[in-house]
Amino acid sequence: MPSLVYLHGFSSSPGGNKGTFVRRWAEERGIPFHAPDLNLPTFETLTLTAQVVAVETLLRKVPGPPVLVGSSLGGFVATAVAHRGAALRSMLLLAPAIHFARRRMTSALWATYRERGELEVFHHGMGRPLRLGPELLRDLSNWMDDDAWRMPVPTAILHGRDDEAVPLAESEAYRERNPGAVLHVLEDDHGLLKPASLECLQEELESAFR
Repeated sequence: MPSLVYLHGFSSSPGGNKGTFVRRWAEERGIPFHAPDLNLPTFETLTLTAQVVAVETLLRKVPGPPVLVGSSLGGFVATAVAHRGAALRSMLLLAPAIHFARRRMTSALWATYRERGELEVFHHGMGRPLRLGPELLRDLSNWMDDDAWRMPVPTAILHGRDDEAVPLAESEAYRERNPGAVLHVLEDDHGLLKPASLECLQEELESAFR
């Protein structure tokens, strides 16, 4: 049986709400489940490169090809490893932050980080503010070419119409570049925790393992 691998989002952990939902779904069905901690090397010294390399290393070890579920920044990491050639059964992307690097390099909200090289961020997994250092800023330029990525991997995307963190337009543009992808636009926010969203998530998980 293929494995299910869950990738959490920025300033989060494997034990977040969506991660817990996916874990329980897998465990109830006896599906091998993996959810790596992507605060790598630490959250304070976080880089996208460290996350991508860690996931690629994990994917070489699990029974597969696995189903890869990526939430928010985890969705970016999922598309990155697929672009770099990881063998995957399919991908399920939840409000994926596909243009994470580009937005961090241009967004007014992150102007202070770009100027100072550090930023205090509330870490939902830790339950307290942490200082994000300059390592992420220096690494972002390595991940700016995502518009050129084309994925042969069967992909389903769930994105809330009222997402306040990741623009729906990012998922719409991804679908345009990858016509085989399926996009579900849901009446929800970035959390995707409304009953209808969780029902859609469960349906896509079931479809991935048929």
